[in-house]
Amino acid sequence: MVQVDVFGIREEAPAGSCSCGGACGSATEKTMGEMYEDLVRFCQESDLATDVQLQFIDVIEDDLKGFDTPHTMFKNGFALPLVAVNGVVRFYGGISHSMIYDEVRKVC
Repeated sequence: MVQVDVFGIREEAPAGSCSCGGACGSATEKTMGEMYEDLVRFCQESDLATDVQLQFIDVIEDDLKGFDTPHTMFKNGFALPLVAVNGVVRFYGGISHSMIYDEVRKVC
C-alpha cells in the first residue's frame, strides 16, 4: 500500500508556481480541497484503487506533528499543495493525477 499525503488549505486555491510543469491543473479556480477530491475520484476509477491510501492534511487546521519535511517546506515558501508519496514530498503547487499515478506505480 502506497501512502499519498496532500498538504494544503482545504478552502483555498493554489497561488504559486508548481513542480508539475503546468500539468497539475493549478490554473483552475478549484480549491485545494476540490483538487484533492478529484484525485480521490481519479484513484478510485483507476487501477490504483487497491494500491493507494490518500489523506488530506490541512496545514492550518490539522496537527503537523510527524510531518517535518512538509512543514519545513511550507514554512520556507514552497507553494501549496504539497504532495508526499510514502512520506517524501514529490510535488508542490498543484495535484497532477498523471504524475502521482506514475510515482505510485514506481513504488508498487
